[in-house]
Amino acid sequence: MKNLIKRIALLGISCTLFNCSNTEEIQPGSGSGAAQQVQLSADGQTQEAAAGLNGLIPVNQTAWRVAKTLTLEQGKGFNLISPFAITSEFGGDISWGSYGCYAALKPVKVSFHNLKIVDVSSITPLYLKTLPFNQTPIANAPEGSASWVNYMPAKTIVACKTANGKYYLVEVLSDNPLKVNIYHPFRI
Repeated sequence: MKNLIKRIALLGISCTLFNCSNTEEIQPGSGSGAAQQVQLSADGQTQEAAAGLNGLIPVNQTAWRVAKTLTLEQGKGFNLISPFAITSEFGGDISWGSYGCYAALKPVKVSFHNLKIVDVSSITPLYLKTLPFNQTPIANAPEGSASWVNYMPAKTIVACKTANGKYYLVEVLSDNPLKVNIYHPFRI
């Protein structure tokens, strides 16, 4: 009887491992969120419904994973999806360049919502659907500036929404040069 239970458990684990590999899906990087799993799927499915599919999803996990870390100079842009190209300033989804007296992240093909400094694991795709998104640049001022607020200090999370309604997160790691983590929704 014990052998039968062990074999059933082993068979279940084996089936899960062999059926979970998707060679077209981008693999997570080695960043801080690389090993994290899902709380919600990209299409807004609740965790309880997802857990009903296979019963293996941990309760306290995140809906996001680091897809790419990029570093770029001012006057450049970047794309949120593979191949994550660094482009001319207005050739990508987001640009990084001058805005008034300082630099700013500027939406080109996406809209923004500045979530400020929050834990990525607390953000769900369902929550993002309730937020207003706009085309307003998010300015960065040097530390100690008396005349300008730094709206994107290190660890700021910016939610990005594409024209077709997909959500991505950008985490600001540093600003000179700009270094960001791009988070993609984790799919079940």
